[in-house]
Amino acid sequence: MRALRLLVVVALVGIMMPVIGQNDLLEMLDQEIKPVRVPVDATFKSTRVINCHSIERMQAGDLELHVSHRFGLINSGFKKFYGLDESSSHVSLEYGILDWLEVGAGRATVDEYFNGFVKLSPIRQSKGKWAMPVSASLYLSAMTTTRDYPDPSWVVDAIHRRTFVSQLLVARKFAPWLSLQVSPTWVHRNLVATPEDPNRIFSTGVGGRLKFTKRAAISFEYFWVKDRNLFTGPKRYNPLSIGVDIETGSHVFQLFVSNSFFILENGFIGETTRSWGKKELHVGFNISRVFTVIKRKS
Repeated sequence: MRALRLLVVVALVGIMMPVIGQNDLLEMLDQEIKPVRVPVDATFKSTRVINCHSIERMQAGDLELHVSHRFGLINSGFKKFYGLDESSSHVSLEYGILDWLEVGAGRATVDEYFNGFVKLSPIRQSKGKWAMPVSASLYLSAMTTTRDYPDPSWVVDAIHRRTFVSQLLVARKFAPWLSLQVSPTWVHRNLVATPEDPNRIFSTGVGGRLKFTKRAAISFEYFWVKDRNLFTGPKRYNPLSIGVDIETGSHVFQLFVSNSFFILENGFIGETTRSWGKKELHVGFNISRVFTVIKRKS
């Protein structure tokens, strides 16, 4: 009887040893195949949070057509058709030269601005070994106005028509449904309304995206503008925007309300003269469409 038990034990050990050995080999192979660092994708679905750029950029060879539109005041009444009779817009083309480098150029109707920018994204959030906790992009922009000034006798050199913007965009995707971004911003305007108005504007923006379905999310954005009380003329307010992002496959559609009528940074940062407290709000939307110009090698 003891001999039979011993024979059964030996047989079981003989059966299990190859299985255990095979599992160990599979685990070792799996560890070799797994990448050391896994990048986190789709922190935001668009290159914009709402007004502000997001950390996202076009991949190499992709071209984005981005259209932004803002209507007049909702509380302007039926005479102005609740703001629909008034509008501002901005159209831009944005191209990914490399996976971490994007350039773009656009035209805004307000003050007839042409703008160009470069966005560098050297840091990308990742998980796994040597994980990176955040993504970061550097956004640099220059713009110039072509509008005529009120007084024809003004002598305004081309350099005085220009404005420069620098932003550090830092974001983290905390969960599949939650992404947040902080955006320290510096705006320099070569020409201001009066000598008392500041040429340099420092601001800090916060924004985010809360996904509530597979293709829809709530977006929000707020900018605190330092020294906004130093501006002459109408009182300035910090811009706040809240909206909904809808993904339709090849398009991303953003619909929102904001107390700012402006689209470019030199407008919504420092020139927002409308207030949420007074219900002075504008409806706006962004639409983006991505085209593949150079197909990526598989």
